[in-house]
Amino acid sequence: MRVKICGITNVEDALLAAELGADALGVIAVPETPRYVSATVVAQIRAVLPPFLPLVVVAKNAQQAQGYEKSADAFQLYDGPLIPGARCVRVVRVRDDSSLAAVAQAAAELVSAVHLDAYHEKALGGAGVAFDWSLAVAAKASLQGKPLILAGGLTPENVAEAIALVQPYAVDISSGVEAFPGKKDPQKLRDFIVAAKSAG
Repeated sequence: MRVKICGITNVEDALLAAELGADALGVIAVPETPRYVSATVVAQIRAVLPPFLPLVVVAKNAQQAQGYEKSADAFQLYDGPLIPGARCVRVVRVRDDSSLAAVAQAAAELVSAVHLDAYHEKALGGAGVAFDWSLAVAAKASLQGKPLILAGGLTPENVAEAIALVQPYAVDISSGVEAFPGKKDPQKLRDFIVAAKSAG
């Protein structure tokens, strides 16, 4: 099972996640969020990462992702057009059955994967809220073979259950392994990666 640790804001957490076996790291380019990092900080994080560990820049849209291109191995986008020539993942915020149409629409794009997160009125992501995982199972039928990344309210305690039910390509976590917003908790990080890898 592949594990992406998102909401990385500093070199220390990036190196720890890499050491513990994360398969990808995510940084947030959305200015109004507590885990926002500038392109300069992202470049510093990128510079210390081991080879073959991808860095994913999370942005609302392609315009917001501008300036991060040199550090990004992929982009995770919520809205708008994809970034030409870049590997992109489309995020769908799942609320209920009506969200399945958006999943099919995302899968029809030239994306590397479709990322399912919980809908939240005030936050794009990182809210620590789960959605009904049976909707993720239902969504797989419309993915056209695209990999499914599962996020939203995952924790070291529930990730094995989520993986068993959904069988995603990867799981993605941010707030569920934090000591406080923007700072990872080493024990939670370790427990989550072990639980996810064991379940997978």
